Amino acid sequence: MRFGLDRMHRMMTALSSPERSYDAVHVLGTNGKSSTTRMTAAILQEHGLRIGAYTSPHLRSYSERVLIDGHELDPGAFAEAIARASWAADRVNRTLAEDDHVTQFELLTAAALWQMAREDVQVAVIEAGLGGRYDATSVIDAPITVLTNVGLEHTRWLGPTITDIAEEKLAVVASSGTLVLGQDLEPDALKVAERVAGERHAEIVRPQPELTASLPLRAPGAFQRRNFALATAAAGAYLNRAGLALTARALARAGAETEMRGRLQRIADDPPTILDGAPNPAAVTA
Repeated sequence: MRFGLDRMHRMMTALSSPERSYDAVHVLGTNGKSSTTRMTAAILQEHGLRIGAYTSPHLRSYSERVLIDGHELDPGAFAEAIARASWAADRVNRTLAEDDHVTQFELLTAAALWQMAREDVQVAVIEAGLGGRYDATSVIDAPITVLTNVGLEHTRWLGPTITDIAEEKLAVVASSGTLVLGQDLEPDALKVAERVAGERHAEIVRPQPELTASLPLRAPGAFQRRNFALATAAAGAYLNRAGLALTARALARAGAETEMRGRLQRIADDPPTILDGAPNPAAVTA
């Protein structure tokens, strides 16, 4: 793990700045990022846009991390993207000090950003890795920033308090952009969010759960209802900026079709067997 954006900026330059060829929605937070990213992408896709999504980590295969219109890259396309990013990484590594090099996550992120440009996506919904300020994904210029929640995590790198962690995550909020905030945000994190939005003249948008409360969701669990409400707010914020209207029909289709494997996933009925993973106490509780 090596913080800093210098290597990624050099990678993007070597790859002819693919991240500049599409709009972006940046999803940050402690929990719920992958689900919110997938759901936001699905809602935007149902509005007729060509959408890329980048998530982490994966369950079985690295290729799960890059989706084009909801479909994982086939092995050949993924291998070609990795090869291209590896070529750029080799060029960048030659310019770095002996004890410095492009990390695995940086290489995967560069491959995803390059492939999405190659696939001519109109919007990329990008899940941040760790933090925000120095995360590899922060080379994108996203007018829409989404904060799912903030909990104590990776305090060695992000800081010892909710306020410290929120500062790191919200450092990426764009000037005159839109900041979409998850429900029940910690009070200390909300203070940071409101201050940062004010300083950067960014609009704050909050979910309206009543818009999605009656929709059937393929992804089970009360926590997924919160994620879908947040994704609806994020997609709506992007569509509003693009001069498009959020439609109930598109929402219903996205909710009914978006599956999240490994999140309260029922894999057998006799006996009832659930597959789930959670990286911290807050996720376990949810």
